Amino acid sequence: MPRTPASKPNPTPEPVEPVATPAPADEVAMEEVVVEQTIVYVPAPSYLDRLRMNRMGPLAAALVIGGLVGLLLSMLVPSPANIWALMLLSVLVSAAVGFGVRFLSVTRSWGAQVPAFLGTVLGVHLMAVTGTVNGIGFGNLPAMLKISGPGFDDALLAAFATPAVSMGTILAGLIAAIIAGWGPRNAD
Repeated sequence: MPRTPASKPNPTPEPVEPVATPAPADEVAMEEVVVEQTIVYVPAPSYLDRLRMNRMGPLAAALVIGGLVGLLLSMLVPSPANIWALMLLSVLVSAAVGFGVRFLSVTRSWGAQVPAFLGTVLGVHLMAVTGTVNGIGFGNLPAMLKISGPGFDDALLAAFATPAVSMGTILAGLIAAIIAGWGPRNAD
């Protein structure tokens, strides 16, 4: 799709006059024809519209949103892993991914629900494993040996190395799929 100028066209374009050629004396003089060019400016689609038009756009957005929000919320996982905190943070990830896919998807069918599910499973898994492993401590041993527990990079590697199939990730993914696909049923 070619880009078009963003400036507004001149409301009355100037007429283009053809170059006059001398006519032979024995031929009838031709009428002068004034040709006006019609210029149509079409604005380029926005980045969100380009993402909506792309077949893999909602899936890519779901994975990016799930990964970023999951990693950001992994900092809020408490040091002793608390189930209520993990559930609340998982609901936040599923809401972010679900509403993001709902906003970027054209339909409310499986084409929106599957990307929301996958993006949420990725985000919740990254958040839970990275936050839990990063918060692991050894009690008084680190203070005596002047060492610390695993850092964020080690926790992220642990999240990448473990499978993402757990009850919490599947439940959060289903919540995001419900958010992305909520709406009236179309008559088939």
